[in-house]
Amino acid sequence: MAHSEVVQVPRRGRDVVELRAAPAHEPLSSCAFEWPRGWRTHTTDWQPPALFETAWLFGLTAAPGDALTVSVARFGLEVDALTFLRDRLGTAVCERAVRSAWTGLSVGAFDLGAPESSWRVVCSGPAVHVLEARGLARRYVDRAAATLRSLSGFEPPAERFGQVAVGPLRCLRPAAWQIVPEPATHGFHRAHLLRTSNEGHLAGYLRIFVVDRRIHAGEPPATLLARVETDLRRDGLVLGASVDDAGPGGPATRRVGTWRGLSVETRHAVRQVGPLLVALDGACPGADRAPLTRLNARRAFDVALATLSLGV
Repeated sequence: MAHSEVVQVPRRGRDVVELRAAPAHEPLSSCAFEWPRGWRTHTTDWQPPALFETAWLFGLTAAPGDALTVSVARFGLEVDALTFLRDRLGTAVCERAVRSAWTGLSVGAFDLGAPESSWRVVCSGPAVHVLEARGLARRYVDRAAATLRSLSGFEPPAERFGQVAVGPLRCLRPAAWQIVPEPATHGFHRAHLLRTSNEGHLAGYLRIFVVDRRIHAGEPPATLLARVETDLRRDGLVLGASVDDAGPGGPATRRVGTWRGLSVETRHAVRQVGPLLVALDGACPGADRAPLTRLNARRAFDVALATLSLGV
């Protein structure tokens, strides 16, 4: 297999370069980002990664202990990249984290205290680029992650998004998720987002429930949200306790349990968007039986929650 080709392009008037990495015949794994001049580049034979694995693209070093490694994972669809990274690192590492957060919808951050590693994961459509920084590289890794999708056309094409309209509310969805609207009833609006498998089975579910408080003025939110309770409980859904589960769209909660003897995971969030009270619920198979479906469902939930807005 050929090495990844790494090209350094000077940035006019600045002491940085644009690093462009393009494995031969592998555009889905290519990337480009900004980095200081003078770091040594290291490459190796490129091997496309298996599902849920990462493949090493290249590395950068300066003084001893200063290093950045760039790897890529590929899924064929949008996934929750930060959850993917935490699953790979394992519980023992995650318990030592000093920071785990998102910057926008594209960049996830996971930091251990110095002198240990800092990681950044960048969603590039169906690919996830993983940057691990040690030593001085920790100072520059945020800029690298922020520019990985923006400097050139080397990154893979992002998955297409479509708009969702739920009464006066708007948000986005990955293109693979289909909209099933429901008729509005006096200030209450509802829509369902579904993703089905290639065999036609339900693989993920999101429900968006909107209350227009210009119509339901004065009613307590708790009274209005009582209408959001899912009907699945009457069909055998058994859930554990709620735990905090923040994503790019901010605070949310997660519950795991079973449905008809199968593991499931649910997420829930409530937002005020102008005069609208919005509740978003998601359900998907548990990580033990459908890990890729779970990561995609989490991503769809995060995209919808982070892009909620009042329609014009």
